[in-house]
Amino acid sequence: MKTITILGSTGSVGRQVLDVISRRPNQYKVVGLSAYKNQTLLREQLDKFNPSFYYYPDGAVEVQSSIFDFLEETKHTKCLSSLEELAKIPADIVVSAVSGIAGLWAAVAVLSRGGTLAIANKETIVCAGRHLKALEKKFGGRILPLDTEHSAIFCCLRGEEKKQVKKLLLTASGGALRDIPIEKLGAVKPEDALRHPVWNMGKKVTIDSATLFNKGLEVIEAMRLFEVGAEEVDVVMHRQSVIHSLVEFDDNSMKALLSVPDMRLAIDTALSYPSHGNDSVDALDLAKVGMLTFEAPDFDRYPCLKLAIEAAKAGEGACIALSAADEVLVEEYLRGRIKFTDIAAVLKKVLAKFYKIGNVELENVLGIDERARKYTYDMIGAR
Repeated sequence: MKTITILGSTGSVGRQVLDVISRRPNQYKVVGLSAYKNQTLLREQLDKFNPSFYYYPDGAVEVQSSIFDFLEETKHTKCLSSLEELAKIPADIVVSAVSGIAGLWAAVAVLSRGGTLAIANKETIVCAGRHLKALEKKFGGRILPLDTEHSAIFCCLRGEEKKQVKKLLLTASGGALRDIPIEKLGAVKPEDALRHPVWNMGKKVTIDSATLFNKGLEVIEAMRLFEVGAEEVDVVMHRQSVIHSLVEFDDNSMKALLSVPDMRLAIDTALSYPSHGNDSVDALDLAKVGMLTFEAPDFDRYPCLKLAIEAAKAGEGACIALSAADEVLVEEYLRGRIKFTDIAAVLKKVLAKFYKIGNVELENVLGIDERARKYTYDMIGAR
């Protein structure tokens, strides 16, 4: 039985991880959970999975004395002081499903003890992927991707010689606004941008899918995870979301991973590694799908994708700054304080400001992140 800690258990990814675990009660034991805001759901998860540890920020003592009374009485579960402390607890796999740069030091903690990190936290890989790979090699741990696209690449590369890989291709659905006329994008309201035609995800990543900034982050992720250059990663539009990624080899052949669009396959792949999962998603009926289509991305429609690719070529500092700025801009857009098209306009200014920084040491990542957030707030006149 594998022991599992889930950082961000109440979010979209965390809930799906627990769903997969629930189907395999004899294979997995949850030993740690964490949440950021959703107290009610965290309590339900603690009650159901009875982990040994949990983390809840911002006054955990007060929360524990009210909604977690039953935990204090039974003494079965202990509240820890930080995500990093929770990540240090021995577990066979630590799942990082938190949003934003908040997952950075927890990821470092897992890999520094030689642990296995199953990660869906894009921003941590984007901002510190080179350092995490170095820790993986130094201490003998392992990074397993939970993003559907990177999980697919991971599967396609198994058993292959890296030197024979020519290119990695990430597929993109196009998001909720893929058919809206470009001239109308400035008036799009958050509720419309959150209606993804294929995937059911958290708010931040769904908006990033509408701008295709998420695919830009995934380009950078692929570079970090698989240690390739920006010129070795491409994006192709694929509305059906059946092919999750492809790998092209020197002989111009390709391998692809296909399934119904369901993130539980990537989750099962990581939790079951090195074995295959166990029927975690519905079977793919190709005859029913009928047709798979592909096209090149339109950078006029998706300027955020182009900006992220430019940042990937510029270096780590630009990637950190753009990732931080996007967190701010998406939150401000969801609050109705800026327009949808303002996201790309401000990201362009942030990229110009931080373009020349180059590589960044691990201890300086959060400093650049903070500077980029402040600059972004200054650009939009909000705080």
